[in-house]
Amino acid sequence: MKKYSLYKNGIHLYDFKTIKECAGWLENLIGGSLYQGLTGLRDGWKPMEHPQLFGYEIKLNHLKD
Repeated sequence: MKKYSLYKNGIHLYDFKTIKECAGWLENLIGGSLYQGLTGLRDGWKPMEHPQLFGYEIKLNHLKD
């Protein structure tokens, strides 16, 4: 089972089962369509200073059942 942890400026915000679930949660907070940006964060993309996702990070954790 995988778990995605969302961070803002190094502070843990919430854990999600999927990137899609994470995108929906974050879209309710800051607006926009964020799925593509969040998958980029997961893959190592670092946004520039002013985009919506600046300061956010996603960490993938492998959990044991």
